[in-house]
Amino acid sequence: MRAMKTHANRWTIVALAGALMLAGCSHETADWKSATTADTAEAYQQFLTQHPNAANAPQARTRLQQIQEDHDWQGATSADTREAYEQFTAQHPDSKWVQEARIRIENFAQSGAAAGGAGAGVAASAVTGAPVASASRPHVATMAGAHYVQLGAYHSQAGAESQWKRLSVKYARELGTLTPRYAAGKVKSQPVVRLQVAVSSRAQATALCGKLKAHKQPCVPVGAG
Repeated sequence: MRAMKTHANRWTIVALAGALMLAGCSHETADWKSATTADTAEAYQQFLTQHPNAANAPQARTRLQQIQEDHDWQGATSADTREAYEQFTAQHPDSKWVQEARIRIENFAQSGAAAGGAGAGVAASAVTGAPVASASRPHVATMAGAHYVQLGAYHSQAGAESQWKRLSVKYARELGTLTPRYAAGKVKSQPVVRLQVAVSSRAQATALCGKLKAHKQPCVPVGAG
């Protein structure tokens, strides 16, 4: 009789342990569903605090990092300063946005180089790439000794062309009669396409940049090389 009672107690303990385990799993599943539904940094952080060793913990940490990265990128683009982009690349060196940040840093660097007067010509020549294509009058882009104003650098020619359409409308008075040029280059071993416009002289390039900078549009005079 005592043996039967002991056996029954063991089964009771096993049943209780199983019930507690199922309850724990159910609670964890519910918390994970709540975290993914909210999809916020706070929700994932709470899940990790409650279930640090859960099967979904690695996924929660990954998503938490992505949310923080997107938040920091939004902050950098809102500030839109060289310092903000440099801080972002330092904090997120492997981010999907890091190449875009480096391109924007280069744009600010070019704008700063243009302010350096005569010394800017040497700095600017270092960022001039080989021409990819010109939207019209292609012979202008290959003319020896031609002058250009660089308006930015982009991941692809399509991106540079899209930006040209926007800028040529926004600054129609300054850019409306000019010809765009798309010059291939590299930043940190990554390919970029630099948007430039052809002008007749260095003086015209300097004057054009002065007008664009008054509107906070980065630009730098560059030579054909």
